[in-house]
Amino acid sequence: MPDSPPYPYHLGTEYPVMPVPPTPEHCIDVPAGAVTLVVEARDLADERARRTGATPPPEDSPVFDDFGASLHVIAGDGLEYVRFDCFDKEPHYHYIRPSQGTNIICRLDDVAEGDPIDWTIARIRNRLPEMLEHAGAPEVAASVREQLPSLLDATGTVRDLLQEAQRRAVTRRASGSTLAPSA
Repeated sequence: MPDSPPYPYHLGTEYPVMPVPPTPEHCIDVPAGAVTLVVEARDLADERARRTGATPPPEDSPVFDDFGASLHVIAGDGLEYVRFDCFDKEPHYHYIRPSQGTNIICRLDDVAEGDPIDWTIARIRNRLPEMLEHAGAPEVAASVREQLPSLLDATGTVRDLLQEAQRRAVTRRASGSTLAPSA
């Protein structure tokens, strides 16, 4: 059986690049034991313009025009290993493999799974160590298991922050203004 698209059972698409890093002024850090959960309101059109310095973007650049809340899972080494993009049009998540310089992007089936924020919180509560292992961070996964109560305690705050980030991203799109950090 083939192991690359369009094989229907292929888990995501691997890219030989790292995802766009978080924009610190749009982020709120939530310590959660062995990891820090970083909530961000994102707008990919803004990110593209910021990276290229062009508004509008050059015609030959790919069009990434989506927005919403993101959750970055950052380990004690300062590296991001998992990201959840609870976007309006194409919610997805990333398995980030910094040592390989790659990331796997998996589309979230929001029809079957429902609200991307609820799905993300459920993954954080129930599957984060396994996801970290798949991202190539077994030591981080073991630490998360050892400090699970801290992670679980953080999920209510993270849910609230993700919902607020989503509102900010939607408001920004509706008004045409730039994302502003929250307090």
